[in-house]
Amino acid sequence: MKTILYASDRTEHSVPALKYAFHLSRTLKAKLLVLYVHEIDPIRVSVSRPTSQIEYHVIKEQTEILESYCEKHLGVSVDGNKLQVEAVHNDSVSSAILEKTKDMSTDLIIIGRKDRHTDRGLFVGNIGKGLQEKAPCPLLIIPNTIAEKSIKSILYATDFEEADVLALKKLVPMAKALGAKIQMVHISKGKEDAVKEQMTWFKDLVQQEVNDASIDFTVLYSDMIEEKLKAYARTIGANLLVLLEREETGFFQKIFHKSLVAKIEEHIAIPLLSYNEVNL
Repeated sequence: MKTILYASDRTEHSVPALKYAFHLSRTLKAKLLVLYVHEIDPIRVSVSRPTSQIEYHVIKEQTEILESYCEKHLGVSVDGNKLQVEAVHNDSVSSAILEKTKDMSTDLIIIGRKDRHTDRGLFVGNIGKGLQEKAPCPLLIIPNTIAEKSIKSILYATDFEEADVLALKKLVPMAKALGAKIQMVHISKGKEDAVKEQMTWFKDLVQQEVNDASIDFTVLYSDMIEEKLKAYARTIGANLLVLLEREETGFFQKIFHKSLVAKIEEHIAIPLLSYNEVNL
């Protein structure tokens, strides 16, 4: 992993998420780009100077504010190498993130979870959904109240699909760099024997394709999938939940049938990493 993009709203409530993104980038030895998307007030551009000139000075000012924000809370200088900051003008936060992601060949996007303290900081709903559908790389959604920075236990919720194996091939190197263990779990409402047969098939496939003996596999049974997943994550002390965004109905939709990012706060209190099946 070479480049991580973290989209910040520069609020005090987002400081823990900034520190989390910075710590992760250092652990993975990746460059961190902190991006701020600024919406220029129409009133400010309705003056005699050219719009482009005003935009230039406004973005320059916003970049300086972002740099001071990062240096204050991270305690390091923005060197433009391992830590880079950039403010851009765009009326769409998700579009700005996607454009910069492609420009930078970003390997991971990080956004903050819903923040009730500011409307400007709501990286959920249409923004998160748009990123999940279009981002060319994995999307990591973290609570703005996150305290624990280390990732040592990764919980991957699977529906026994071959696409999960492709996601695992990308996840395993990251887990090894973090020194984290991966726990695969499937929560079923179905018959025990049939599910166990599926798990055996899937486990064999993973071992053949991924070849990582440290991955554990578990099947749980419950009619309350969301609560069971939440309880199990708590039981094993998971620091990260991984799900696969599928084109068709699967485990992902069973858990969050409306939208993962719209409901995640109700169910899971840990960071969530989303892979998009289209980009695997």
